[in-house]
Amino acid sequence: MADRRAHYFLSAVTLGLWLAMLPGCTRAGVIDPGGPPGGSRPEQLEWCGMLELPDRMPDGQPLGGLSELAYDPQGNLLYLLSDRARLYRARPHFDDRQQLSRLELLDSTPLQDQEEEPLEMPWADSESMVLIEGDNGEPELLIGFERRHRLQRFTPEGAPLGEAIVPSALEGAQYNGSLEALVNHPAHGIIAGLEFASEGMADNESRLFDLDGHQWRWQRTGNDSGLTAMAPLGEDLLMLERDFKVGRPLIISLRRARITDGPHNSVIPGNTIARLPSDEGWRLDNFEGLTRIAPQRYLMVSDDNFSWLQRSLLGCFEVPDDPAAGS
Repeated sequence: MADRRAHYFLSAVTLGLWLAMLPGCTRAGVIDPGGPPGGSRPEQLEWCGMLELPDRMPDGQPLGGLSELAYDPQGNLLYLLSDRARLYRARPHFDDRQQLSRLELLDSTPLQDQEEEPLEMPWADSESMVLIEGDNGEPELLIGFERRHRLQRFTPEGAPLGEAIVPSALEGAQYNGSLEALVNHPAHGIIAGLEFASEGMADNESRLFDLDGHQWRWQRTGNDSGLTAMAPLGEDLLMLERDFKVGRPLIISLRRARITDGPHNSVIPGNTIARLPSDEGWRLDNFEGLTRIAPQRYLMVSDDNFSWLQRSLLGCFEVPDDPAAGS
């Protein structure tokens, strides 16, 4: 059986080549999110701008592999997490029309281990992140890792806090398909989501769980559609899914999930807010990160895999905070 890492590398290269052929590719700055000819837009999605990010920070540090976002409204501070265990800080800026106009890149730092050394693979595959309040009232970041499946609290400077958390819900998780999604919901608290099915689950399901032992099943749009991020959406959850397979268009889906009080391991009901296929002209890449910056406004970011064929895109959009929305 071929090494799965080689499969992912081939998929990333193929995706990059496909995306590089899309019209209007640029290297940095404000870009149009695209869409079908004639300006058609999903009824439940309003774009508020998109940026193509540079591949380096102002100090020359590479910027890429962006897998997750977290937003602190105090100081308008955006945390960007790389899957190479590096944390970036920035500030989004909007013009007088409230359109995303630029990202002010501030600094970056590596995530460290208990010996204050930068994390290294396989311990460094950081994929998900939420902002939480520590016991002392100071902001902390809870970060989820794949390969060595675990959750770990960090200071905003990248230092670990306490011991790693390894919930039983991670048993049977796929080696490179687990803790892709984390959300700190104002009503439900911390909820984690696995990218793909764990052992014993249907191929199109993902496990969601909180830190109190509750579990749910989320039915993805298909076997190849991975859950990559979550964010609060009113009393519900906004789910970001990425569907890519060699020889098919890339599809990014934004879906609404309703947390229920049903029995353990019950299925969460959901519906689709927006379905964005790359063959309809949408400016897409490997979107993996999502964060809410206002009650109905979100930012999402793509992972360029540190490849010149791909792009780090930061998109801004709004969705209605209405449980009856969607289709």
